[in-house]
Amino acid sequence: MKSILIFYIIMINLVSLILMGTDKLRAQRGKQRIPERTLFIAAILFGSIGIFTGMYVFHHKTRKLKFSIGIPFIFVIQLLLVTGVYLWNKQEMARPTQAVQQELSLIQELDEATITSFVSYESLMNSNLATGEISTDATEAVDLFFENFTYSIHNEEIIGDEAAVTVQISNIDAKELARDLCTEILKNSVEIYPDDEEETTTGDYYRLLRDTLSSNNYNIVVSTAVFHLKRENNSWTIQSDSELEDDLVGGFISCMNDPYILSASEVLAIHLDALLDLNADDWMEYLDIEDVFATYNTEYYSLIDEEYVRQLTDAFDYEILRCTEDGDQAEAVVRVTSVDMTSVLTAYRESLLAYASTTQSIRDSSVTFSNETSRMLLEALQENTSTVSTDVTLTFSNNGSTWEVYFNSDFTDALMGNMNEAIEAFSSTNEDAAQEVTPTE
Repeated sequence: MKSILIFYIIMINLVSLILMGTDKLRAQRGKQRIPERTLFIAAILFGSIGIFTGMYVFHHKTRKLKFSIGIPFIFVIQLLLVTGVYLWNKQEMARPTQAVQQELSLIQELDEATITSFVSYESLMNSNLATGEISTDATEAVDLFFENFTYSIHNEEIIGDEAAVTVQISNIDAKELARDLCTEILKNSVEIYPDDEEETTTGDYYRLLRDTLSSNNYNIVVSTAVFHLKRENNSWTIQSDSELEDDLVGGFISCMNDPYILSASEVLAIHLDALLDLNADDWMEYLDIEDVFATYNTEYYSLIDEEYVRQLTDAFDYEILRCTEDGDQAEAVVRVTSVDMTSVLTAYRESLLAYASTTQSIRDSSVTFSNETSRMLLEALQENTSTVSTDVTLTFSNNGSTWEVYFNSDFTDALMGNMNEAIEAFSSTNEDAAQEVTPTE
C-alpha cells in the first residue's frame, strides 16, 4: 500500500509538471490553453509540487495571484494533512492492536517470511512422523494452508506495560485436515517389509500436506487466538510462544501431535489395507515362503508355493467386527478370510489314499514317489475354490505417538488359511494311510 501511494504522488506531480509546460508552450504559439481549473484540480489531487515547480521552471503564471498564492496554500494544506495522518498513524501503531494487525495482515498476504516467524516449519508437523531438511514443497503447502485465512480483532486489554489482544481467526478446519494428513502419513509409513524401512522425511511430509490440501475441500471454522504483548521502547512487541503458534493455525499443531487423532480401529484398518494391496510376489516376500509345505521336492515346491500365494492373494479379506479402546490399550476382533487349507489337504488326502491303494505306489522309487505326491498336492491346490473365515482377537497399544498394531501368531495362522489346524487334522486322520504309502527302496 505504501509503495502504491508513493508511486501515485510521483506520477501526479510528473503529470502536473507536464501540464504546466504544455500550457506555457500553447500560450507562446497562440493555441488553445489548458483550463486553469484543470491545473488547480491537478494541484488539489496532490500534484501541487508539480504545479509549483512548473510555475518557476517555465516562468508561467507566476504573476497571477491565484497561482502564486493559491498553489503554495494548497501545498501547505496538503503538507499539514499528510503530517497529521502520519502522526495519527504513528500513534495508532504504538497500540497493541496495530502491532497485531500489522503482523496478521502479512500472514493474510501469504508472506512466507512472516508466516515462519509465527509458525515454524518444524512445528507444523508431528516430529514423531517426519524428520530432515525443508523441501521446496513447503512454501506451496503453507500458502495453501493460509489461502482462506482471515481475522478480526475482538478485544484489547492493556495493563501497564503488558497487553492482551484477542483475535478471531477464520481458516480451514485444522482438525479434519490433521486427521486426513495423519491417515496419509500412516499409509505411507506402514512397514510391510521391516528390512526396507525408510524414514519419512520433511519433504515427504510437506508433499503429503500439499496434496491433501489440494485434493480435499475443508469447511471454514472460527477459532480464537490471544496475543500477549510487552511495551519496549515505546512500541509493543508480540511475545510469541508455542500456544500462540498453535492458535494461529487453528490447533493444527496440537492435532498433529495428538496420539489419539486416529482411532485404534482406523489405524488397524490402514495396516490391514496394506496387506490387501499386496500382490503374489509381495506375499511371497512378506511371509518368507520357500517350500511352505516342506515337500523338499525340487521339481514341484516352487510351483506349489506360487499356486499357494496366488490363491492367498485372491482370497484374503478382512472385517473388523469389534474394536474397543481402554486408555492406551485396544482390543479388536477381526474376521480374516483366506484359503481353506483344510479343504485343500482333505482333497490331497483322498488323492494319497487312492494312490496308496495301487501297486504302483509300492513299486515307485523314492524320487518318483516324492514327485507323485507333490504333484497331487499341487493339483489339490489348483482345484481348490474354498475359502475360510476365522475370527481372531488382536491386542495392541498406543506408544504415545500413535497406535502400534501387533499381528500375533493366531492372525498369521488365520491369514495362511488355518494352516496349523489343517495340518494337525491331516496328520491325525492319515497316520495309518501314511504308513501304507511309504515307498520301498
